[in-house]
Amino acid sequence: MIYEPLFKLERTGVQIQYYTSRRRRYNPVHWHSAVELIYILNGSGTIMIEGKDYPVVAGEFLVVDSNQMHETKCARASMMVMIHFSRNSMKNFIPELEQYHFHCTKETLKKEQLDGYLAICDMLKKLPPLYVMQPVGYKLKSQAVAMEVFFELLNHFSSRESQVQATGKTEILERLGEITEYIELHHREPISLESISSHFYLSREYFSRFFKQNMGVTFSKYVSQVRLMHIYQDICNTSDGILELAEGHGFTNYKLFNKMFHETYGCAPRDVRKKARG
Repeated sequence: MIYEPLFKLERTGVQIQYYTSRRRRYNPVHWHSAVELIYILNGSGTIMIEGKDYPVVAGEFLVVDSNQMHETKCARASMMVMIHFSRNSMKNFIPELEQYHFHCTKETLKKEQLDGYLAICDMLKKLPPLYVMQPVGYKLKSQAVAMEVFFELLNHFSSRESQVQATGKTEILERLGEITEYIELHHREPISLESISSHFYLSREYFSRFFKQNMGVTFSKYVSQVRLMHIYQDICNTSDGILELAEGHGFTNYKLFNKMFHETYGCAPRDVRKKARG
């Protein structure tokens, strides 16, 4: 499964990450147990949640609930703050938290939620100056701001979900976890729809429909996304030839690789290498 680096989250309860990049930021479809808030400081982007695209621009934020499939695409010159809230840690303050699920985007904002949305935006604006100036105890203050944001989310942008719905979602995620782990382990090899559906004892048609319905992308596109992510990392961190990397991570059609790379990252592979080398 592709997921974001949240290794310290369970220890801190809240993890705040700042991103400033002139390159396009991209995360393939993934999910995690944390509640995630994405706040755009500069530039624009698109966040896909459960198969639907939500455009975001500077000054806006959106929330991705626990275990929701999402994909992050941010345009060049983007600056953003990403906050992850651990459900396990938050249950120390809200024991019944598992009953609550979060959803907040500018597109779906209701009139009665506008004041809460703007109040959270004002709180989020306090974080970048703290990070830049780093006064004594700035991490403590940043955590306090994040906790206040979570309080507002809980009271204005959450709803209760039945146990039956939660159980069904868990079963789907367990199956998808097995599938995406298999793809991650075998992405360097040829992986056909026929071979992977057979591996999981499913018909080709059912597997294709199940994957697209729950991941929001087709199986073939997801495999390509995983391969592109690994190639991008290797372009930045190794001196291996780009053609060699593409072939090594499973691309047999170099023209298709270049086309998809440009669509995903907004530039050619050689441009990424030039920037990585400074």
